[in-house]
Amino acid sequence: MSTPKLYSQKYRRDWESVPEFKGWLKPVIGDVRRAYCAYCKSDMLAKVYDIKKHSVTAKHIIRSKPYNTADCVSSLPQLVQKTVDKQSAETTMAMAFAGHCSLLACDHLAMACKTAFSDSVAATNFQMQCDKYTEIINGILAPYFLKRLTSDVGNEKFSLLLDESSDVVVSKYLGVAIQYFSTKKGTVVSTFLGMIELEAGDPRSITKALMEFLDKCRLKIENLHGIGADNALVMTAVHKILKEECALANLVLIRCICHSLQLAVSAASKENIPTQVEYLIRETYNWFSISTKRRDVYKDVYTNINCGPKPLRITKVSSTLWLAIEPAVNRILTHWEELKVHFELTKTREHCYSADVLHAAYMDKSNYAYLTFLKSILSDVQVAVNSFEGEQTDPVKLLDNLVHLLTSICAKVVNPTATIDILKNAIEGQLNPSPYLGYLFESTLSQLSLAPDEEKDVRRRCVEFVVALSKELQSRLPDNLEALRNIALFSVEETLLQHREGTAEMIQVAELLGYEPETIVKIVSQWRNVHLVKWGSTETTIQLWSQVNNYTDSSGANPFQELCNAALAALSLPHSNAEVARLFGQMSVAKSKLRNGMSLRTLNSVLLVRYGLKLAGETCYQHELPAEILHVVPAATYDVKDALLPSADSSKTAVQLDSDDLEDFLASL
Repeated sequence: MSTPKLYSQKYRRDWESVPEFKGWLKPVIGDVRRAYCAYCKSDMLAKVYDIKKHSVTAKHIIRSKPYNTADCVSSLPQLVQKTVDKQSAETTMAMAFAGHCSLLACDHLAMACKTAFSDSVAATNFQMQCDKYTEIINGILAPYFLKRLTSDVGNEKFSLLLDESSDVVVSKYLGVAIQYFSTKKGTVVSTFLGMIELEAGDPRSITKALMEFLDKCRLKIENLHGIGADNALVMTAVHKILKEECALANLVLIRCICHSLQLAVSAASKENIPTQVEYLIRETYNWFSISTKRRDVYKDVYTNINCGPKPLRITKVSSTLWLAIEPAVNRILTHWEELKVHFELTKTREHCYSADVLHAAYMDKSNYAYLTFLKSILSDVQVAVNSFEGEQTDPVKLLDNLVHLLTSICAKVVNPTATIDILKNAIEGQLNPSPYLGYLFESTLSQLSLAPDEEKDVRRRCVEFVVALSKELQSRLPDNLEALRNIALFSVEETLLQHREGTAEMIQVAELLGYEPETIVKIVSQWRNVHLVKWGSTETTIQLWSQVNNYTDSSGANPFQELCNAALAALSLPHSNAEVARLFGQMSVAKSKLRNGMSLRTLNSVLLVRYGLKLAGETCYQHELPAEILHVVPAATYDVKDALLPSADSSKTAVQLDSDDLEDFLASL
């Protein structure tokens, strides 16, 4: 005989209006099957029988007496105001802690505030313990900012920027940033969405974790139309799985351009620049990085040579920063003569083999020539990297920037009369027999007065470097290069052009974005007519399409809605993983060596608060939380059992509070 299933009663909000329970009955956040007594500071099962049983206990009767007097009624407004001030102060401080410092500091800061600001009611009533503030950040602030973000995304098309990294305790995380057009802000937004702990690093595990995460954030997977990732094969496999198993046939994968440029420069340098140059760059930094005495000695040498100014520090070639070799090369060229003198004096005084080798490297004039040529190339590449990783960039011009970079590099060695497509064709057969490698290099080479054979060898290596770099860049260009180039049709110049051309290109872009034939017909028709409207200030592409998005005709409808949707979807495609790189920088600040015990739940919450404030354009002390949020702060201090973010020990769906007040407010955003 089967055991009958026990009935499980959930907390009901209308119980609070019953006179017998009014004033003291509250919900337990995180557990809908229990109720809380504000007088006794205890909880019970959320059943009428148990609540009534508790109301007649001696403890409850004694604790409720102070609340039943006439004096209590007369002082109620004052008590309410004190409570609101206290809640506002505590949440403001919680945002400040999440944004700037360790939560462990709040224990002492509470007592410091009470002592320093004894005349302040809010400071006197502070109850700032680490556990309490952790729960406020996890249970209230994080879901509040997450809900604001997902509500801002709404039904817009969005892209995800993905990258893997490890924290200070070597936990494997998948960093997820989201890029979309914000109707409220009228611009494309790229911000933090979440950090996912990975059980394994294979494509199948990453895809499963990502899909579960999007479901918890209540973001529609069908609105995902772009993936931005580095050049790792595992991310390419994730893109393939998403296309096949989630019916995202038009999901666009764009490999991070900045990462591709870094890999291209590294590969070309490794094969065609002498190892002595690479040794000089690396070991010059290592020489000074481990010794304060050596830095002081070099400071004296530099000061004596330049009559006063102190030297700048030698830059390290970091393996985690894009194109970190460029500032290192510039710094060494700037300090070349001073470094040569320093190592000459050091090798004589210390009889040091490393100093002797470095001095020989600095005495070799050809090394200076190689570094000068590298500087001229790297400065152009750095400009392109800056354009791709910047937060305020015009998306329609980014691909043109990449093409311009490749063209300017190849122009140094290609015969001017050659007619080849440098984006697709190899340039070896079209080389200039006497190439002009740029003013900086040519003028430097003439001053060095190298031997003819040595100069010929330097020129040959520099040309081979350019050829290798062009090959690397060509192989790392996006697969859908032509379609992405056609996105420039959405630029201000092309959109407002009086004579319409490029219908085939617009169709290609619409097909890339996955629109049905009926919609494509509307997009092409609207694109032909959009220039007939007199638009306002259109300094940037985003400003133009923000106006188009808000435009209505006499009937209140937007006659360019399909075209606008296509344009905004195209403009929200990712072009680099810079936002994820910045995210990992924030992660290392939040979870440092001193705070290595921070859980994933708290780490996610801290980052959500930081990026939420940045997205709102406000500081921790400027952002005002709604009264509905402040109302649930006291409840959050006694029992918040589940995070609203995915973690290893929580199976609760994200953005789901059991407090009716907070749930109603978040739903109304």
